[in-house]
Amino acid sequence: MDSSPSPSSSKQTRFIDWLTANGASFPKLEFREDIAEDEVFLILPFERIVITDALARNHLPLSPASAQLLDSRTAISLFLVQQQAGAATANQSSDNQEEKGSSDSAAGSFYKPYLDMVPDRIHTALEFDDQDMEHLRGTNAYLVVKELKETLRAKYDKTMEVVGGELTVEQGYTWERFLWAETVVSSRTFPASLFGQVENGIVLIPLAGTYFQLLSCSHSMNHKSRHKATWIKTPEGLQMSTAATKKGDQIFNNYGPKSNEELLIGYGFCIEDNADDMVTLKTNFSRDPDQERKTEILKYLGVTADTVHYLRRSMIPEQLLATMRVMAMNPIEVTRCYATIQDYDQEGEDGEDDAAREQRLESTNLVIKTTLSSELQFVGLRNEFAMLDLMDILLGTKLQGIVEWDQKLSPPQNSAQEFIKFYRQGQKEVLESCAELCRGMFSVLLKESLVVELPMEQAVFDGASAQGQESNTQKRLEPSASYITERFKEAALQETKSMSDLKREAVQQVLLNAEGIMIEHKDELFGEAFSTAFPDHGWGEKLSNDLDEEEEMAVQMEQDAIVTCFLIFQTQQPEQLGRFITAAKEIDYSSQLDEDMKDDVEDLRQSLQETLEDVDPEKFDFTNIFTPEAFLWATGLLEALSLSLHIDGELVSGILAPRDPQVVDGGKQKRKLDE
Repeated sequence: MDSSPSPSSSKQTRFIDWLTANGASFPKLEFREDIAEDEVFLILPFERIVITDALARNHLPLSPASAQLLDSRTAISLFLVQQQAGAATANQSSDNQEEKGSSDSAAGSFYKPYLDMVPDRIHTALEFDDQDMEHLRGTNAYLVVKELKETLRAKYDKTMEVVGGELTVEQGYTWERFLWAETVVSSRTFPASLFGQVENGIVLIPLAGTYFQLLSCSHSMNHKSRHKATWIKTPEGLQMSTAATKKGDQIFNNYGPKSNEELLIGYGFCIEDNADDMVTLKTNFSRDPDQERKTEILKYLGVTADTVHYLRRSMIPEQLLATMRVMAMNPIEVTRCYATIQDYDQEGEDGEDDAAREQRLESTNLVIKTTLSSELQFVGLRNEFAMLDLMDILLGTKLQGIVEWDQKLSPPQNSAQEFIKFYRQGQKEVLESCAELCRGMFSVLLKESLVVELPMEQAVFDGASAQGQESNTQKRLEPSASYITERFKEAALQETKSMSDLKREAVQQVLLNAEGIMIEHKDELFGEAFSTAFPDHGWGEKLSNDLDEEEEMAVQMEQDAIVTCFLIFQTQQPEQLGRFITAAKEIDYSSQLDEDMKDDVEDLRQSLQETLEDVDPEKFDFTNIFTPEAFLWATGLLEALSLSLHIDGELVSGILAPRDPQVVDGGKQKRKLDE
């Protein structure tokens, strides 16, 4: 049997000899002994073998003007291409020539032993082919990788323009080699700041990011999350220590807390059941008529159109919840929140110098930020229901996008696709756990909305007084400190209802809508009157999905008219809506209505008068009860408290009006009998 060493073992021997000849030491990596906690087992001379930005620029045959235009990453990438291709190194000094040897050819490259150990193809996301990309469909990474590859190609083209005739394709600076170098950089570099170098730079450390073999066993400095790994720069070089490791076990590095998306894109691998997995989200206000004011509010929280939010298992960031509360705001809520900015937006004194002005603005912005951060922990009951509905839709849509593609994908055919499978599973688990958290929040909110001890003025109207001014009363029955993630996790575990079922329960308990009113009161005076007023609506039956835009608008107007009139009708017998009507009588939002809407309200009133008075002139008294002021009051409530919930593809809209528990129970029993 041929016992001659394999080519790979010869490369390994040359690499280890090269490291030791240049001052590196790693006796423990032969696994003769255990490694104790914090014991230094690896020393690399920084100045001799670590590839830095300065070293790369020094070796590239570029004019100072061209070199200055390159960033650190590009300079190192071009240097790797040079060393691999054996390109000329005209700028190399005689001292460097003597120390590092000639680099006129790949064979003569000082770094050849190291480069021989780097695979010809590093399968990071930059190397994904069309089949690999298909397995990313439906995830964040698909667009990220697609854009990254396009950006990298554009970067190569731009770089070759910058270096002009100094570095050419004929010398070996091809797109294929540049792509290879970029994958080396993305998967094997360390931040230079860790070693006292340029803050935004990077360094490449031979051995630390290279696969090697010792004692015929394959070992590598692979990543292990939360594994103790310490790098220290000393006068002798870079020293590495780690957690205690037994003889024969693998030595791990720690790239930091990285999600599978980061690992897949930057390093080409994933970890099954990665505890650091996350899903990235962006929000926008496109098509929102209040976009400008909402953007201004969020600016004080550091949120812009480019802000990326990171969801982790059972953790929805507070900043994302605040952003979603702003997105869910109606015009009245926006006006109230925006007033905080206006209240503190003070003019400077005459003769104010630049320093005083800057200090005043900084102080004012801090006060506004602090105040808004507090206000956006809980805007009000209507807003919180709307926010959780938006979160549920957002999470469900992202999850559905992944699941739908899962069903179309073929089984993994290579290691990249196996890793992508881990990534996809992690994305689903993060979204599912956050959806559970959202369900727990909705369950808690629904229970809070029905607690009799919570004053309706606080629960629904956010403590607003009859004059529309803010009061200093507690906004929630529970203190804000109890509105925490752990509570919602527990609520989700205890809650047996699905999110759709909880929303249906909310429709019965806190959402007053036309369909519910007509079904519940179909055999009573109000139901009779409006069946007469709108005979073609088909109350109790599902509306056709084939309605055109004009028909949909007409139906919506009828539904709004029913809710508006029902609110007025209930003022005669407030026990039906109990504390809601009592509190609502003290609130007047009619000043928020513009003149055109006020005219439309009066037109509606006049169009209904004859029909309703014919049914019962006493209960539908348009002189004393259904007055113009009453219609404006009810319409103002409708504008301020309108709420829509998405339930299994259907949008159910109405007005937030929590009922007393006994009224809710009675309504449930009545609906069961009707069914």
